[in-house]
Amino acid sequence: MEKATASVKKRCPHCDAKMVEYRHVFNKGLAHGLYELFSAGGGPVSLRALRITRTQWTNFQKLRYWGLASRTRVDGEWTLTAKGFAFITQGIGIPKWAWTYRGDTVRFEGDTCFFLSVHEPKYQKKADYADSAVAHGG
Repeated sequence: MEKATASVKKRCPHCDAKMVEYRHVFNKGLAHGLYELFSAGGGPVSLRALRITRTQWTNFQKLRYWGLASRTRVDGEWTLTAKGFAFITQGIGIPKWAWTYRGDTVRFEGDTCFFLSVHEPKYQKKADYADSAVAHGG
């Protein structure tokens, strides 16, 4: 879900690199990847050790745009940041959108997003359904 900020893409006059900003949304896939890192002890951990899809693997690096995870010096290993821990456990909010330029965050926008609003909780078991049941029609 990335969009260039301008329909006409600007190019650097020295190296011909694109000079555009991209908008990234915090979504369920990112929340799941972050939760898997949290569940693995917070790191440092290799992405290979996490139960994430190929798409989540590819997008995992976007967690750094919000300061929720950071890459270690060891290739492929990530660590949950204090902000990432607080996002999951203390209910702090983050902006829904992060804008980046050449891989660095330049600004945020959108409503405040909370972990529980985007992370799907584990499936309920039969006992959970029984505890939350109410009588029909009365």
